[in-house]
Amino acid sequence: MAIVAIVGDSGSGKTLLSEQVVAALVADGRRVGYVKHAPHGFEPGRPDSDSERVLATGADPVVVLGCDGVLQLSVGSGVPVDQLSQLLTGLRGDVVLLEGFSTSPWPKVRISIEGRQPREVAEPVLLDVTRPADDRFSDDVVRAVVKVLTEQRAAIGQDRARVHADGREVPLRGFAQTVVVSTLRGLTEPLRGVEDADHLVVELDRRPDLGH
Repeated sequence: MAIVAIVGDSGSGKTLLSEQVVAALVADGRRVGYVKHAPHGFEPGRPDSDSERVLATGADPVVVLGCDGVLQLSVGSGVPVDQLSQLLTGLRGDVVLLEGFSTSPWPKVRISIEGRQPREVAEPVLLDVTRPADDRFSDDVVRAVVKVLTEQRAAIGQDRARVHADGREVPLRGFAQTVVVSTLRGLTEPLRGVEDADHLVVELDRRPDLGH
């Protein structure tokens, strides 16, 4: 499962591009998860909301993260036990599109409106696209984003991440495994000297600095 964030200024067309990309992926038989960052909150159940629009294009599940909670929308296929298992094991899908999260370490597609400067975001930016003012994205742009997602999925391949806490291995399953792998790839790929490495070790020491 690949994770890519769609980022850009407010009004640049992040939801519109997400809709178009989700529709293209679903038409190709892909399962797509979608997570939207709503830093100013959200109104659950509003039929014309961004999350409902993306859900209608075929994304499943759709998750909204806001200052006042988390909203998850799903098509609801399957028996209740299966749905509960899916919720407990995390997001499903061949790819997961994030809308927003411009400071995150995940790979990004950055949108700018024609004639405006792209927004400053955290690397890595895999693709810059331009939206004509007050218009939809071209089919070429949608295909370019789909290609980036396909390449990211292929790049992850059989990568696996392991986390140890004080010598004890912490199990990573489902979406947790995907998040750690995708995040580490995004953080390390720009670094010189790791291009041909097959095994990377990243350590985080959380002990207080004792001055040694």
